[in-house]
Amino acid sequence: MAFFSNNNILSTKHKTMPFTGEWFDSFGTPATTGSWIMYGTTGSGKTSFALKLAKYLTNFDRVLYWSLEQGNSQTFQKSWKREKMKDCGTDIMLADEEEDFSSIIKKMNARRGQNILIIDSLTPLKGKMFNIIAYERFRKRMKGKLIIWLSHEKNGIPDTKVGDYILKLADLKMRVEGFTVMTNSRAGDKMKDFIIWKKGAEEYFLNNQK
Repeated sequence: MAFFSNNNILSTKHKTMPFTGEWFDSFGTPATTGSWIMYGTTGSGKTSFALKLAKYLTNFDRVLYWSLEQGNSQTFQKSWKREKMKDCGTDIMLADEEEDFSSIIKKMNARRGQNILIIDSLTPLKGKMFNIIAYERFRKRMKGKLIIWLSHEKNGIPDTKVGDYILKLADLKMRVEGFTVMTNSRAGDKMKDFIIWKKGAEEYFLNNQK
């Protein structure tokens, strides 16, 4: 337990990632630790954006991408190639659907382990007893890491109870719709939308205005 004075709070130095360009416009300079969530409907561009984000994050630290939905499948391989993930070299690794939380924790906490974890997605965890208690247990064991959760959505929010819980507490919230990422932070900052695919986004929003 700790207590902080006004001076303690104002003088605390937080390590951040110096995003630039369109990434800065949409995400600012986020902290290197904490929890983010990205959610949207099927076909909205979540996986494409998650890979773009993972690739950009390798400029700042090592990334582990846990593909619970697709694993190392042909369809995921196509996405991996499309986003030119090979440019990241050994700064990114893939964990497939056969892994579990224990092995992920062990991998990330090992020597030369990763400090950023992307979990794609919460939906396959519905039948694996991953509830709010399990999430909090995992979060505490991953203190000092950045965890980015992907989720499908239902009625504009993540489609699981634990996903909705993460959304409420996440440092950065990203809703993906029509190849566009709408971002805001827990502090209430509203930032510029990030366009995943310009042509797809223009067609989507044009069709939905009719």
